[in-house]
Amino acid sequence: MILTSLLTVVFVFMAIYSAIFVRRAQIRYVLFITYIGAIFFVWNPDETTVIANYFGIGRGLDFILVLFSVAIVNALFFIIKHLNSQHQDITKLIRYIAIRDARIPRHPSDTSWRHEQ
Repeated sequence: MILTSLLTVVFVFMAIYSAIFVRRAQIRYVLFITYIGAIFFVWNPDETTVIANYFGIGRGLDFILVLFSVAIVNALFFIIKHLNSQHQDITKLIRYIAIRDARIPRHPSDTSWRHEQ
């Protein structure tokens, strides 16, 4: 009963947090439904076994672990995609700054174009 109450509080907090801080409405709705489903399964754990049996999995916990594995792999994919996008944006920014601040020497022996350290 203590773990059930604790998990309910955690899922309610996560639902409120995502409702406030997640910008895209579609993601916010999916997260909200997921947290409501999680609260339902916390209070009715035998229902996971019924659903797991429908999909050919023996126990409800095994079904939940499979779902979490898929969710973690999916989250890692999106994190890697986001990091790659940030890397490309940083590269474009650095190139822009380098071109903007580039100086051409007036004479081959003139080194005044170099930044002094």
